[in-house]
Amino acid sequence: MMKTKGISTLAARLLAGACLAAAAHAPAWADTYPARGLSLVVPQAAGGSTDAISRLWAQYAAKKLGQPVVVENRPGAGGIIAVQYALRQPADGYTVLSAGISQMVLNKFTYKPLAYDPDKDLKGVGLLTTNPFLLVASKESGIRNLDDLIRLAKADPRALNFATAGLGNSTHVVVEMLQQQLGIEMTNVPFGGEAAGLTALLGGQVQVMAPVLSTGVPAALAGKVVPLLVLGDNRYAELPDVPSAADRGLTGFGGVGWLGLAVRSGTPPDVVTRLHAVTEEFLKDPDTVSRLKAMQVELMPGPADALDRKIAADTLQWSAVLKDINLSSK
Repeated sequence: MMKTKGISTLAARLLAGACLAAAAHAPAWADTYPARGLSLVVPQAAGGSTDAISRLWAQYAAKKLGQPVVVENRPGAGGIIAVQYALRQPADGYTVLSAGISQMVLNKFTYKPLAYDPDKDLKGVGLLTTNPFLLVASKESGIRNLDDLIRLAKADPRALNFATAGLGNSTHVVVEMLQQQLGIEMTNVPFGGEAAGLTALLGGQVQVMAPVLSTGVPAALAGKVVPLLVLGDNRYAELPDVPSAADRGLTGFGGVGWLGLAVRSGTPPDVVTRLHAVTEEFLKDPDTVSRLKAMQVELMPGPADALDRKIAADTLQWSAVLKDINLSSK
């Protein structure tokens, strides 16, 4: 009995020692993260809706994490420049990407071969918002409603120019979808971001654009642009006379544009969990809710894998929708 007890005691001591050694060598991410400032990489130029929402998150996250969160705008090439920059940084959670549908889904259909693999190279932190679009025309174009646009576009195909935030960007895809359903053709003029495209529209360099509601509505209410169509299933309360896509029998525009957050694959799971928790708190904060609602976006709280599941579902959806649209040649 004494011998058995001695063996049991020795085994218990060895097991305890092994556990202590393992704990000593395990990464203490949860205890130490973040030990320094973070970088939030935004694939759009300053001034657009993606930038505005990203900056709200950065400000909130800085307070919650106790470290500064610096916004880095790296526009161009449909967000590829921003994504590649983020992927060159260590997988430690100190570089976060503002990841929209363009970077995570649509680029798969626009840039072949794509310089990164959204499914393998990036890990979702969470979804932020979904953003309906507003089709608008310049005041100089003479277009006052959707029927005017259809008439002019059919009379002279590709003569009308429409601004986008980049080739294959969601602001591009929604207009391509619209053209497909209306049987019209216009010419895409890609810019380095939504704000630049709107500036060109205001200046009369292009005739049409489909910015997100948070960008298009203020310009419409100020009389700077002519609102033609809400590219979504419902009308917008502040523009009650502007029809929705559903009003005109157009389909597939609900939930097209969205924004989330991602980090490089291989980032420690507890760091992803920490960033997701901050994001969920952000989306439930009363001040955040008020400010985002004023931007005409819908909040999308949910589990940490919501972005990954959204990417998978949208890839299937858009592979069917875009099969007849050659985005790379527009």
